[in-house]
Amino acid sequence: MERFKIFICIDDTDEIGYHTSTGEICEAIREHIMEHYAVSAAPITRHQLFLHEDIPYTSHNSSMCFTTFLSEKEREKVTHFTLEHVENISAPSSDPGVCIAFEHEIRDLDTLIRYGFDAKEKVLTKESAYAMAKKQNLFLRELKNTGQGIIGAVAGIALRAQGSDGRIKGKFRLDTPSIDVQTLLKNDLIDEIQLIDGSFLSDNAVIITKDELKIVYLNHKCVLLVEQEGDYYRPLGKEKLTNY
Repeated sequence: MERFKIFICIDDTDEIGYHTSTGEICEAIREHIMEHYAVSAAPITRHQLFLHEDIPYTSHNSSMCFTTFLSEKEREKVTHFTLEHVENISAPSSDPGVCIAFEHEIRDLDTLIRYGFDAKEKVLTKESAYAMAKKQNLFLRELKNTGQGIIGAVAGIALRAQGSDGRIKGKFRLDTPSIDVQTLLKNDLIDEIQLIDGSFLSDNAVIITKDELKIVYLNHKCVLLVEQEGDYYRPLGKEKLTNY
């Protein structure tokens, strides 16, 4: 059985005060796939989209996306599960959208990526999302109410495919106040540790880890960005990661 890399993205599934977030719904889909198909799945990325008064987002206007590897038949089953799960679990007033695509079936990745960056800077329409999905051979479905989430769902796949956008879902805390680079890189959640200018640290450089770690997606890797603080290094906080 041959498996191919696949993108799964959802958007606009919650409402203010709702008990389940879009990230949690996406995580449930990811865990279902790993449990039922015995495959690994990459971490979920959160992609920040345009904030504008003409866009009816819940709180932050971000979509959630992850990748895994599935066969054609598995894709059909996962698509059915995803649609059913999102429709049943999403908030009553939400406008969810689901987008799914095999990487090798995307016809023009550069054009799709441009759409993703447009969604970070412009007010886009559902019609544009459907047109892009048709042009790029993406599965796209709106599930209830206005279905406005299809815009973010397409954009999320575009930005994840670009490889240098978004933050990894979740906050991570270590049980030690500091750790050296070599040891921290043994953690499965982190592929690389970099300064903001892209340079790397020596293996014995010490990073202060008493605060939560927030990881970004850069060059298709999970990267911890740090800044120098005296003889040590400190992970960038949320306020310094607004561009990711």
